Amino acid sequence: MVLSMTRLFSILQLRAPLVGLLGVTVMMVVGMRFGFRDWDQGPGAAWLVSLGIPAAALLVALSIFAVALQPQTQLRDMNRMLTGQSWAHWHYDEADWKAANYIEGRREREQRNPYTVPLCAAAVGLVMVAAGAAAGAHGVIVIGVTIAFVALLYLAAVGTALLSHGTLMARGRPRGEVYISSLGVYRRPGGYAALHAFGFRLREVDFVDATNETPAYLRFTVRAKGELWPLTDVVVPPGREEEARALVQRFQTEVLTSR
Repeated sequence: MVLSMTRLFSILQLRAPLVGLLGVTVMMVVGMRFGFRDWDQGPGAAWLVSLGIPAAALLVALSIFAVALQPQTQLRDMNRMLTGQSWAHWHYDEADWKAANYIEGRREREQRNPYTVPLCAAAVGLVMVAAGAAAGAHGVIVIGVTIAFVALLYLAAVGTALLSHGTLMARGRPRGEVYISSLGVYRRPGGYAALHAFGFRLREVDFVDATNETPAYLRFTVRAKGELWPLTDVVVPPGREEEARALVQRFQTEVLTSR
């Protein structure tokens, strides 16, 4: 059970929504408990409503995600990879693993969002709440709570989005390995990136030659919302270039032509 949950959390497209849903649920509990603080039904009833409604909403959201994302497919694919049924399995020494994380992390650096504005907004909202509480101004408290809630919700969305990058945990280890199948790319450590999931499909697999600054790598591109997006870049270990080119050809003949 613990192993299954660990691998479930390894699915990058599922990791961020799970953490995001849990964060929103906690914020809903806090907000509703604050809203029902003077409810005449008593504190027990207030806690029951404040916990029950967010918990029910969380269960509904998890059920929708389970149907839409179908994590059982990714879990089966990871199990097949680990039992020797992957299309490619590459090990990286320290230098190659560092290069692999650098190449994959470029998209993460390009997609970073500023934190300054929402942090300031959250601080202003909390100050308004404290000032309103001291002055007994209910309207100021409501406005402050709203501002802080929106700002924190934005920060939660940005923070959990970083969980969908495979380099977040990969940088913590000096060495690593990558499995590739027709359904996904599994970094250990790092996580599993599905190549086909709800809302996007694999459209291109390209071999990018090495340059003076970067090693050779495979780029997996998906189509989402009518546009092409680079999903993940996998560095090719030295000496595996021909295997990587053959892998691209296999994707083109067995996967991409059928979609």
